Amino acid sequence: MSDSASRSTLLARVLVIDDELEPVDLLSAVLSDSGYEVVSALNGGDGLRLVEIERPDVVLLDLQMPGVAGFDVLRRVRTVRPDLPVIIVSGQADLNVARATLNEGAVDYVSKSFEPEDVVRAVAAALTNRPALGRALRA
Repeated sequence: MSDSASRSTLLARVLVIDDELEPVDLLSAVLSDSGYEVVSALNGGDGLRLVEIERPDVVLLDLQMPGVAGFDVLRRVRTVRPDLPVIIVSGQADLNVARATLNEGAVDYVSKSFEPEDVVRAVAAALTNRPALGRALRA
């Protein structure tokens, strides 16, 4: 998709919040190639500001970040934009952590060892209000 594409031709705006550049770049590439507009923040504080400024349709959020941690970002997003779907993308492959994020209001949980189609599927599902991956963790 060209840089000149208008927002109306894009599927949705996705905000990626992660303190590591490699996952941000990978998620940005995967989602851009699938027709999403991607904005990113390399820390929780900047991510929270972009929630207000950029008005994303979905947030992909890492948990382990210095400063404002992912759980705090999730809680604040739930307060200021309770309708905004947040998908956790984390290196923690811990079922209890995944359940805790879903209990805090995340709509899905994707491991950083994801396949590109897993992320695209999770974003599409979040936009239509149906969990793609994390639903099994809610039990």
